Amino acid sequence: MNGVLQDLRYAIRQIRKSPGFAFTTLLSLTLGIGATTAIFSVVYGVLLDPYPYRDPERMVHVELRDKSDRGPLLFVNRSEYQELVRASSIDDVFLMNQQQETLTGRQFPISVRVGQYSSNLFTYMGVPPALGREFTPADAPGGKASPVAVLSYLFWQQQFGGNRSVVGQTIELDHILYSVIGVAAPRFTWGDSDVYVPGTPTADPHDYWMAFIKLKPGAKHPAAAAELQVLVDRFVKDDLRDFRRDRKVAIVTLNEEVLGRFSGTLVLLFVAVIALLVIGCANVSILLLAQGIARQHELAVRASIGASRVRLVRQLLTESVLLSFAGAGLGVLAAYRGVSTLSSMLPLYSFPHEAAIRVNGTVLAFTAAIAVITGILFGISPAWQLSHPPISELIQANSTKVAGSARSRNTHRLLIAGQVALTLLLMAGAGAAMKAFLALIHAPLGFEPEHIFALNVALPKGAYPTWQARLNANEVVRQTIAEVPGVESASVSTAWFPPFGGFNGNIEIRSKPSLSGASAVLALVSPHEFSTLRIPLLAGRIFNDAEVRRAAHLALVNQAFVKQFLAGADPIGQGVRSSMLKIERPDLLLTQAPDDWLEVIGVVGDARNDGLDHPTKPAVFLPYSFLLPPDESLFVRSAGNPEVAIMSVKQRMRDMHPDMVVGNAHTMVWWLNTQGWGQGRFIATLFSLFAVLALALAAAGLYSVVSFAVTQRTQEVGIRMALGAPRANILRLVISSTAVMLAAGLVVGLGLSVVLSRVVGSWAGGSPRDPVTLLSAALVLVLVSVVACVPPAWRAASVDPAVALRYE
Repeated sequence: MNGVLQDLRYAIRQIRKSPGFAFTTLLSLTLGIGATTAIFSVVYGVLLDPYPYRDPERMVHVELRDKSDRGPLLFVNRSEYQELVRASSIDDVFLMNQQQETLTGRQFPISVRVGQYSSNLFTYMGVPPALGREFTPADAPGGKASPVAVLSYLFWQQQFGGNRSVVGQTIELDHILYSVIGVAAPRFTWGDSDVYVPGTPTADPHDYWMAFIKLKPGAKHPAAAAELQVLVDRFVKDDLRDFRRDRKVAIVTLNEEVLGRFSGTLVLLFVAVIALLVIGCANVSILLLAQGIARQHELAVRASIGASRVRLVRQLLTESVLLSFAGAGLGVLAAYRGVSTLSSMLPLYSFPHEAAIRVNGTVLAFTAAIAVITGILFGISPAWQLSHPPISELIQANSTKVAGSARSRNTHRLLIAGQVALTLLLMAGAGAAMKAFLALIHAPLGFEPEHIFALNVALPKGAYPTWQARLNANEVVRQTIAEVPGVESASVSTAWFPPFGGFNGNIEIRSKPSLSGASAVLALVSPHEFSTLRIPLLAGRIFNDAEVRRAAHLALVNQAFVKQFLAGADPIGQGVRSSMLKIERPDLLLTQAPDDWLEVIGVVGDARNDGLDHPTKPAVFLPYSFLLPPDESLFVRSAGNPEVAIMSVKQRMRDMHPDMVVGNAHTMVWWLNTQGWGQGRFIATLFSLFAVLALALAAAGLYSVVSFAVTQRTQEVGIRMALGAPRANILRLVISSTAVMLAAGLVVGLGLSVVLSRVVGSWAGGSPRDPVTLLSAALVLVLVSVVACVPPAWRAASVDPAVALRYE
């Protein structure tokens, strides 16, 4: 123990003697370890421990996939739920029915997300409440739910100020009283519900609720999927219109459903930041080796009086590990700030909202391990080389004659080449990610998103029980919003939200009776949709308000529909229909024969309707009056600032009816930034940041190596200059020795970029093997390297020969 303390005291003295060396070393380590800690905090919170629930590895989503390998989650009615529970591979099932309701009984009603859940929700999840209790099957005796409610933690904080006396109080949802029995835990955010209430599907066979299952211990996903496939096929066999028909069951984990390919992106970013850490370690190793060579006389003296090689290695490793822990401490401080910044940059809806992204005990343990590993990693090579000094030569000669051994020079060259290779790889990845992001934001949408905002208007519950009454209310709301000062136009848009998606249904075309398996996006809109979004009419006409009021069987199609199904034929006058339009659900009101033939009266331009990374799907536009949900969704175009118009619309709806609440109101640009461009921006920003840091670290390493080499060759330079060598030759001598290292690193970096292009392209977007990207990255790296080499080379060329010859 005394020996360790002695090593530590001596290490501290050595570090204090070289403040410039200590500063450069700590800066490299702080950047590398700080960035690694921050990214690991995100990886741990999002990938490794995202959920607070009991047995989350057995909780799965059941997807019903179509031919494109995508599709909705499993919905079941009451009788199907009972069959699902009895499946041999399933341990437990709960149901969810999410809806917008209005928190009434207050001066200003607000829209809230109310989740109706089967009464076993909280026993399934196994998360204790933050306050009070949670509902259980005892709160729904005989399937009849009691009027009790559990508040989400965030809703409790925002609406009740975290008042603990809320338990036992009542809240009013759509004028129905509920007794608050508890507050959910802070990380319990399932469904992003504001209020959790018990419920159960009605006896109506078309009352479908979303089902979530927990597999039995040891149950395999393929076996469970096969069993569920049999059940789903049996559920739909008697109903040709069932939306679950001809679907393949797929079992996915919670994170696979929520994250998708973003999980791979986070892993790639973690690998990138490890590469950045390795570059930082290489820098420190270079500095330690240079510092150690300057101490060879000291080490030789210690060895000559009996210090063993192991003893010298231990001393040198103590110094490097001490530096590593100091860098780790500073890195953790930087990571605390970095984690909050990263959390704010994460794209909305791209990660589990239950995830706790912070620097916790596990992250600190990881950082401590990284500190030890990096201390050994960057310290072992210099320690081993310096622990066996040529004693007789060092004692008889000055340091400059023996310091620059071939082995140390080769180590420097290898480290610099490795830094250059990893830096080029990071720069190529950053270039590919940035190029993909720029292509994404400049991709044509087919409509004009500027000055557009979307909103949802919650109609008073139960106020419009008939189709005609609800249609009239919808039209009054639309006209009222269109007349608000600052609003140019307003349109109803049901089940269609460009550019992200819409309701996809099977279709038939009258002129092509042999066509099978065809599908299209079914967009229920008002005639003002096309002028509001600025989607051009290419042929025919648009249905009018009178035709909407009588739910005329008319439709428009987009260009993609014409190209895929009606190539070479006149689309005007064609007939199209979909059995999927006859959706029999208790909360929906339908017109007469919604699944009858629709006459195509016009063709409109393509607007993105399947995300920004997929081509536009065929689409059919029909009057929104065919299907009326309890709420009304609209797109609104403002004349000026859409945020100001949103406030005006909210106030006008409140004046129109106290229970008329506007919810989910955001500009189209906000939607694009969060759901459309968010992931691309996040990836491009972080890759670019890592590339810049790597470039700075590589430049610092190159500068250190060239400076050290110039110092070691000062006498040689003096002799050359004394013999008449011009300054240009000296510059060429210094830079040419660096060019070999740089060229080797570039070759290896280019090779790595090409070899790993498929992996990087899959998770970061773009391709780092793109010649323009690679050449641009290589050119920038060469220019920065030249800039890093010029100052020490110029200093060598400017030395006074007389001074150089006397240099020790």
